[in-house]
Amino acid sequence: MALSSKEVRELARRVMKMSAADATEVLVTSQSDALTRFANNRVHQNVAEENTQVSIRAVAGKRQGVAGTNRLDDESLRAACDAALRAARVAPDDPDFPGLPGADIVRMIDRSAEATRAFDADARADAVAAIVAQSRSRGLTAAGTVRCSDQAISVVSTLGVDVAQALTEAQATVLSMGPDSGSGWASFLDIDAANLAAEAIGSQAADIAQRAANPGDLAPGTYTVVLAPDAVADIMDFLAYTGFSAKSVDEGRSFMSGHIGEQVMSDHITITDDALSKRAMGTTFDFEGQPRRKVVLVDHGIATRPITDSYWAARLGVANTGHALPAPNPYGPMPMNLEMAAGEESIDSLIAGVERGVYVTRFHYVNVEDPITVLLTGMTRDGTFLIENGRLTRPLKNLRFTQSAVEALASCEGVTRDRRFIGTEDGAVYVPGLLLARFAFTGQTS
Repeated sequence: MALSSKEVRELARRVMKMSAADATEVLVTSQSDALTRFANNRVHQNVAEENTQVSIRAVAGKRQGVAGTNRLDDESLRAACDAALRAARVAPDDPDFPGLPGADIVRMIDRSAEATRAFDADARADAVAAIVAQSRSRGLTAAGTVRCSDQAISVVSTLGVDVAQALTEAQATVLSMGPDSGSGWASFLDIDAANLAAEAIGSQAADIAQRAANPGDLAPGTYTVVLAPDAVADIMDFLAYTGFSAKSVDEGRSFMSGHIGEQVMSDHITITDDALSKRAMGTTFDFEGQPRRKVVLVDHGIATRPITDSYWAARLGVANTGHALPAPNPYGPMPMNLEMAAGEESIDSLIAGVERGVYVTRFHYVNVEDPITVLLTGMTRDGTFLIENGRLTRPLKNLRFTQSAVEALASCEGVTRDRRFIGTEDGAVYVPGLLLARFAFTGQTS
């Protein structure tokens, strides 16, 4: 079992007293993860891990050093404090380092659920059984995961920062596969495992797999696309990674660089990062213990501003929005609670408005070719269909795309009112489905 928020805070306070640095920041994360994997319609792996990590950032003048440990005895913790200070003393001076941030008011929101903590191996197996039954009954095979996480995070510093919060997370993924090259995908993510409708997501994946059997060819070209939320999540993830940080904007590596205040996307697109939203899953403070503030990153297509941490706020002379990652990090600040505004459409109504195009369930193996334009390349997967005269007419083999995410979102003509949490590399996003008028496919699988 992970430590509670009270216990991680007490541990952080205890460690801070061991440091002899000019200033010290202690970050404690305690996490319990449990994962059930299944394939070929049966469970094949159960794993569980518990870990508590302590990271110490020591300051010596304009120098910083970081050290960490997951050994919680006094001798090991004191050794980590000493190592952080030694690292700081030999680090190069950073004249832009403003010092550790001081305390600020953090609004706490309960982001944990007892049902998730109680979702044990038997409960996960029951969920897998309900998921798998939907594929097995149709002659399909299912694979995927059911995972639960219980976490507590605390940040304490000699500048008066003293915060802690508990988080839980339940996640499930389903890949259903048929004998005729058809496959379907569905996913679930929530704070509360009680909201997992296992049978429903199993049925969703199986429905897509049946419909995707015997896929055909499609010539490369630029098509209108309708993207399900899982596909939109990948675009949001790479926008966050490449474009929303004050560091990337200042260094000229972001699509926002030189374009703040300009219309860069369709006016259908509004993107915010708001840890206080009911639709957020993360902590309400960042890894420096600063309050995460709501930032409208793209407002009806207009690039508004990037997010900051204490370093980049001071360097650029702007407010700290509270988006620091754990020190040290080469990325600068990062949004962790991204949300795309809803529209008025449904997926079916978006499809109904397309004369000829492609429906994409999700993307796979996406990478960046050019961060400035957010030029991405990757594959469609687990349910790609041709749209003709407003309906899905036939399944397609997986397609490779090479497309600027910014240009694609500039062509957005419709947004669904329904949105979903989707897990990403950097956490979770809350996104709708989209209709994009132009999306470039450059090849397909044989």
